[in-house]
Amino acid sequence: MSRGKLWLVVVVAGLLVVGSLGVATAKGVIKVGVLSPLSGGTFAEAGQEQRRGFLMALHKINGQGGVLGKKIKLIYEDTKCNPSTGVSAARKLVEKDKVVALLGGYSSTVTYAICGAIRRYKPLMLWIGASSTKVEHFVGKERWFFHFHPWDYHRQSTVRDFLLSIKARPKTIAFAYEDGLYGTTSADYFKKYAKKAGFKLVMCEPYKTGSSDFAPLLTKAKSLHPDVFYSVGYAGDYILQIKQAKEINFSPKLFLIVAPNFPGYKKLGKAGDYVAGVDVWVPSLPIPGLKQWLADYHKLYPGRTPEYWAPLAYANLLVLVDAIKRAGTTNKSALIKALEKTNLMTPIGRITFKPSEEGGLHQAISKLIITQWQNGKSIVVWPSNEATGKLIYPVPPWNKR
Repeated sequence: MSRGKLWLVVVVAGLLVVGSLGVATAKGVIKVGVLSPLSGGTFAEAGQEQRRGFLMALHKINGQGGVLGKKIKLIYEDTKCNPSTGVSAARKLVEKDKVVALLGGYSSTVTYAICGAIRRYKPLMLWIGASSTKVEHFVGKERWFFHFHPWDYHRQSTVRDFLLSIKARPKTIAFAYEDGLYGTTSADYFKKYAKKAGFKLVMCEPYKTGSSDFAPLLTKAKSLHPDVFYSVGYAGDYILQIKQAKEINFSPKLFLIVAPNFPGYKKLGKAGDYVAGVDVWVPSLPIPGLKQWLADYHKLYPGRTPEYWAPLAYANLLVLVDAIKRAGTTNKSALIKALEKTNLMTPIGRITFKPSEEGGLHQAISKLIITQWQNGKSIVVWPSNEATGKLIYPVPPWNKR
């Protein structure tokens, strides 16, 4: 059997184990809970990408004998990106499965609900989702909460600094955002940062994520002739917004979104060119060990381009196992002390935990990049020391693309 086929067999077996929820714990395993949106419309793509990263890490760890002489068993729960579903799943993992830690995460709204429901248990949480500072202000000061993903102020200050760096600096911005915790908190920070930096916000408009028609929103933005249209939402929202912007011939000097490197983006074809966005990671970053990780990813998932959720989930599990190894136990207090001393290179970069700007005790990632799609490829255009190409601004109108 070829190495590629062997990998596939191992992962399929892993999927069967991970999918067996509620099975009694076998001796010699360390149970770890994972909460991700594996279904539920536009959110499932990110959750499935997380799952790929977790399974890659699981294969590596257990293939090397596990940790403390035991194999890691992931107990996966689908939150469906629904607060009540997420709460039920989290309670099951904590109360019934008695997992060592909770990993994963995605939506700020779901995360906030989960944290409220299980806070009294003080579970060890290594969380890769949620950017709303409402979550940070709620549990960020708890020693049992470790946060990987950047917070809203990290993202919005990056967008502000990027816009300020453009030589022919834009003056007007039409801003739209999804109406959940993620979008509304983002809006609070962006409006504050943009106004202080001297940009004129000609529109600040919320929208319902998963909407089937963004034409009224885009038509309003078009009538205001902004230099920049900036939307904070989710992958499915962006796909439709870009398509409908083309349909109504809305062509601002720059179309800006969040995390524009999700796997389905290429389906836009030429319509997706020139769109820029703020992101955590892209495969071209010069991270030690990343080339080998990408090679392993492509063997396992041929034809796919990983989104940042995959290396982030991979790092999530590796960081926990590294802490267990250094602590020599799964005791929560000992693990917290070990996690606080984490210094581990991963495919998403070096992970250490430091205090955040707004009082969180354990923040891993605060640095972001700006990318732009050019000729079907995602190019890093900011900051300059990591850029692999130059920003195209203003972008060509639709009839000249």
